[in-house]
Amino acid sequence: MAIHLLDLPPELLILILYHLDLPTLVFCLAVNRCLKSIIDGSTLIQYRLAAQAAFVEDNPWNTKIDSAHKLLALQRREAAFTELVPTSICSVELDDIDLDSCKYALSGSIFAMAELDTRVLRWISLVATEPVFQRLEFAGYIQDLTFVPEEDLLVVVLSSEPLEDHASDVAVELRFYEMSTQSAHRMAREHVVHVPQALSQGAHCPDMFEIDICGPKVALVANYYGYTTRSWVLVYDWKLGCLLKSFSNYSAAVFLSPDVMLVTQKYAQTFEMWTVSDDTLAGPNISLMLPPAVERGTYEIMCVGSDPKGNGSSASQEPFHSSFADSNVGFEIDFLFRGDRDRQEKLWLVISRRALLQLLPSVEDQRGKELLWKDWGPITHWLDKNFLEPTSWKTICGQRCAFAGPSGRIRLVNFNPYAYKKAMQTEGDDPGQTAIQAGLQNAVVSPRGENRAIGIGLFGEEVRSNLGYLVAESTQETTYVEVFLGAEWIVGLKGALAPDSKQSIDIWHFG
Repeated sequence: MAIHLLDLPPELLILILYHLDLPTLVFCLAVNRCLKSIIDGSTLIQYRLAAQAAFVEDNPWNTKIDSAHKLLALQRREAAFTELVPTSICSVELDDIDLDSCKYALSGSIFAMAELDTRVLRWISLVATEPVFQRLEFAGYIQDLTFVPEEDLLVVVLSSEPLEDHASDVAVELRFYEMSTQSAHRMAREHVVHVPQALSQGAHCPDMFEIDICGPKVALVANYYGYTTRSWVLVYDWKLGCLLKSFSNYSAAVFLSPDVMLVTQKYAQTFEMWTVSDDTLAGPNISLMLPPAVERGTYEIMCVGSDPKGNGSSASQEPFHSSFADSNVGFEIDFLFRGDRDRQEKLWLVISRRALLQLLPSVEDQRGKELLWKDWGPITHWLDKNFLEPTSWKTICGQRCAFAGPSGRIRLVNFNPYAYKKAMQTEGDDPGQTAIQAGLQNAVVSPRGENRAIGIGLFGEEVRSNLGYLVAESTQETTYVEVFLGAEWIVGLKGALAPDSKQSIDIWHFG
């Protein structure tokens, strides 16, 4: 005898509904009043709906926290970010250092910075009752850094000499430390990895290094300035201390998953997706063609720092964390024009990790295929200077990015499609702009970007940004020169406004 779904005990029905994806749950709400009543009356399913819409996952240690408290915490955090109303703000003074020459990293509750070609790393715990910068000094010169809080891991690139000296015999190392002890990481078989000098091909050492990390894999990107194709990428297993793959003439790399990387050749105007754990591949799994630049023009693609890095579970103080699989990757595109060195143009490109991975060929004989821009471009978001005027963009976290806009105001961009759809459905005289007044902060939230031409005069064909996003801008003017975004934090960097004033950071917490 067949059993109707609604004849099941409510407790069992709730468990079944809990494991449905968001579109299916929304469908159930729309088509059946009995199911709607059960869903509306269950805090467990209400939290499930909110978590999927916010692209967050439960932390494994939160099993003792009930659904009602998790739902309240998530709603509080989402509202705080939407309205740009932090639960707390504190300021911490900085030493007199050159902010323009620093490398920065923000992940979990740790913010770190280091001047290039110096030996000192400054880092601060954002959850401390009275935050203060700690110092960590190295034997070599710092070129880049990143860290993974859930692994208690700090990764730093050190050189034996300052890179600005352009020496050809500079030794470069990757080092892996525990953040808690500042000693060699216990999980790294080789906590020091020496980068082969032969990759420089007889030239001087690269001008710039960048790191990306996901799970046990770390990518080191080396770039040379100017019209050169000598840049390269090395992929290591940091736990085993072994080289997995190398790419010549590639200038940007970001992990889409622990096994798949997105890389781009310098000035090639193509994204390539590689399975880094497969030694048999002679070429990429798939190549994604970008729109061509105008005649006499070209462009270089650089990655924007992203968070979370892999699991991210213990990096958050909340009972949930941003989903890595559903997070975005960002790229800064610098346009160059032959014969016109004074002309400088930038665009910013944002793409969903999950959407990119769904483009991978599902069968063996389709590997190596190319997709034209018209076939995959609709999954992208674009930011341009005429639309948002970002002065600088350093980090992207989950579905959001933040930067300092005109007058130092914080601008927070939310690419979450559910939040965008909800904003577009807002009733009012002007559904395209919603003023949200809350607490001490007034933020103007605007849906933007849908089906809009971008890069006019930069590309050789029409390029449109098809996906919309929300822009929240604080009305309170600040003096931030850089803004960094984490899962629960915005860190604003302030320069010295007068000879007798101090540089500082403001820590905004959205908990």
